[in-house]
This record gives sequence, structure tokens and C-alpha cells, in this order.
Amino acid sequence: MKLLSQNMFVRFAVLIFTIVCVVSLVVLRLENNEKKTQADVLRGSVEEMENYISELEADIAKPFDDEYVAEIAHSELGLRYPQEVIFYSDGEG
Repeated sequence: MKLLSQNMFVRFAVLIFTIVCVVSLVVLRLENNEKKTQADVLRGSVEEMENYISELEADIAKPFDDEYVAEIAHSELGLRYPQEVIFYSDGEG
């Protein structure tokens, strides 16, 4: 009788251990998938930032001459030459 109760205890302990291992495995698998998704998102962000840095480096590499200053003043600041004629449209037709 004592051997039978010890044998049942061992079986119960093994069953509990197996359940804990399976649950832990499932939780770890879900966390791993989540981390992979986060890593993919971060890789995309890194790629975007690298492209942005490349664009900025290209802007820095441009010569800083009068033509470049005029281009920036024209596009960024909205300045125009005195001889330029500007037409405004209300967007219709």
C-alpha cells in the first residue's frame, strides 16, 4: 500500500512537471514571436533612419554657393526674385 501511494505521488509529480514544462514552452514561444516582430519593426526604423541620414549627408555634401543659397531661399523661405511674376490660383478650373 505504501509503495502504491509513493508510485502515485511520483506519477502526479511527473504530470505536474510535464504540464509546467509545456506551459513554459508555450509562453516562451509566444514571447519569442513577439520579440521577433518587435525586431522586424526596429529594423525597419533603422533602415528609415539610415536613409534619412544618407539624405542629410548628401545635403551637407552639396556646395554652399550662391545658387544653392538661392535654391534654399526659394524653396524653404518662399523668397522670389524681383523679376518673377507669381500667379495665385483658387484651385478651381
